[in-house]
Amino acid sequence: MNMSERAHAAAPDVDAERERREDEEDDDLMERLERRRGADSTRMRRARAPRIYFEFARVASEEQLERFEQYKRSKLPRAAMRKLMQDVVGSSTERCAIILSSLAKSYVGELVETAREAATKAGEEGPLQPRHLRAAQRAAQRNGTVPQSAIHKRRLFWRTNSGA
Repeated sequence: MNMSERAHAAAPDVDAERERREDEEDDDLMERLERRRGADSTRMRRARAPRIYFEFARVASEEQLERFEQYKRSKLPRAAMRKLMQDVVGSSTERCAIILSSLAKSYVGELVETAREAATKAGEEGPLQPRHLRAAQRAAQRNGTVPQSAIHKRRLFWRTNSGA
């Protein structure tokens, strides 16, 4: 066997060895990533989801869990929050919009929860009606959760004149 034949015969062995090493490195990298993701998700679960969420998930009905999942996924548009803040305060930043958006989401969640409780007490089922949300808004104002402004009209929802 001459020199070129030996080099040609050794080349597949070198390529196969290189491929095997790359596969091992890829496997090792994937294993490290999976371990890290597991540690990160465990840490995030501890940080983001206190024990009360796990307790809620254990005792909640399927309908409640579905509503909670929808609530977690929902968000208010930051651009609209930024514009609202600009109109009311006169200046706005992205951080302010994020904060206002989270406060508004929390407020809407409390309103819906109060309205759902009122509808259930009244023996009503199905989707919430505007009257339920108005009652929840009035209750929040009575409790002092929402300040009343002397400048603004006290209407939660605008009603059109139906021509009558």
